[in-house]
This record gives sequence, C-alpha cells and structure tokens, in this order.
Amino acid sequence: MSDTAHPPLIAVTAGRDLPRRPSVVRLSENSVRALTASGALPVVIVPGVDTAAVRHIMERVDGLLLPGGIGAPDPNPRHFGEEPRPETVIDDDLDALEIAAIDHAVRLGMPVLGICRGCQILNVALGGGLIQHLEPGDVSHLPALPLDSEAHELRLEAGSRLAGLSGARLLRVNSLHHQAIAWPAPALKVVGTSEDGVTEAVESADPDRWIIGVQYHPEELTSRPAHRRLFEDFVSSSARYAAARSQERTVSA
Repeated sequence: MSDTAHPPLIAVTAGRDLPRRPSVVRLSENSVRALTASGALPVVIVPGVDTAAVRHIMERVDGLLLPGGIGAPDPNPRHFGEEPRPETVIDDDLDALEIAAIDHAVRLGMPVLGICRGCQILNVALGGGLIQHLEPGDVSHLPALPLDSEAHELRLEAGSRLAGLSGARLLRVNSLHHQAIAWPAPALKVVGTSEDGVTEAVESADPDRWIIGVQYHPEELTSRPAHRRLFEDFVSSSARYAAARSQERTVSA
C-alpha cells in the first residue's frame, strides 16, 4: 500500500482497439485493479488530447502507467529510423500522447511504469529502438495461453530494482508480444531477458529514478507476490513523489 493518507494520482494511457474497433478506447481492467489495490487513484488519458492538456494533466499527477494488452498497436518504427513491416499496426495518436506524457514525466522526475507496448514506447521515447517482429524460435513470445499462465523464464540482473522486488533472479512470466526492444535508450539499462536472450525488462540507468519497463503483463499475475510488489513499489514511489512535491510547494509559498 502507499505510504500516504491521500492516494497518489496515476496517469494511465488508453489506446484505441485497433484494428478491430477503432472507435473504441480499450484499457485492461486488471491494470486499474493492480493500481487501486496498491492504494492509487488512476486518471485515464486518451488519444486526441493536445500537448497543452497532456502537460496540464502530468503536472497534477504523481506517476505514469503505460499499459499494453490485447489489441494494443505497435509504436511507429519511424520514431527509430525504420519503415513499418507488414505485421506492424500503428496508432500515431497514441504514440503522440504517450511520448508527450513520458517527456513530461521524465522532466518532472515522477515514477514511470511501462508494460508490454508501454515498455516499448518508453524505450522509443527515450531514444531506443525495437525489433518489429519476433520470428518463431525456442521461446514463443505470443503463445496461445491465458494471460494468467506462465509462458517462459525471466532472468533478472543481480542488484536490479526488479530483482530486489521479486526476491529472486529467476521468475516465470506470461507473454503477449510480437515486438521487443532491439537496443535500449541511453537512459535505460537492460535488467531482464528471456531464456532466448530477448529483452524483457529495463530500468532507469540512474538508480535514483523509478523508471521500469517490462515486456510481460504483471497486472495479470498479481496473485504472485513477486509481481504484486512491482505495483506496490510503483505506487509507494509515486506517493513519495507527491509528498516531496507538496513539501516543495509549501516551502516556496
């Protein structure tokens, strides 16, 4: 649970349900539940909000969650100097929303958690690149399994924030992606890979910054303490950010 009497506000981006229902905005219910169960209050922002409005929202929240999920589009590869492959599904409006939100969150120093597509767009926004399509191999990254099922291993770096939260360097995780990080942004470091070497987790290269991106879906695995603690720590860190910001305003008043 968060360490403040007032729930921290977490901005959560929601995208269109492409390509099936482009007029419908989708958001995983379990992403919201993972936040509220940890003591946060989600604030949903959607594509079409202009840059000034995004800045207005980000100056009033305490953390940023970039979710993924079934139907989530891919970041436009032109952001990292490539042309789209046939498998790539793009929503430029969602890219614009999330990149603007990431820029403000990083500038303000607030905690950021990216999940699946959210991990990818976080990396792209900060200057990294993606593998546009993972070819079939020893590990299936898009298995025909329910999201609450464990699909493959996650091998964590010793000393990483994720390893500390998990209490282990080897986890079993779910999987629902056809893209992955090709090279990390300068501000991020790789802290977790699957057994075939695909990047599955990144963190801020600055240990004082709470920025984590995971390629799997911990919101579907919160019955396991290792995954639940990720949300609890994210919300607690957002609460500390809120408290520090409130103190700064009091001093400057």
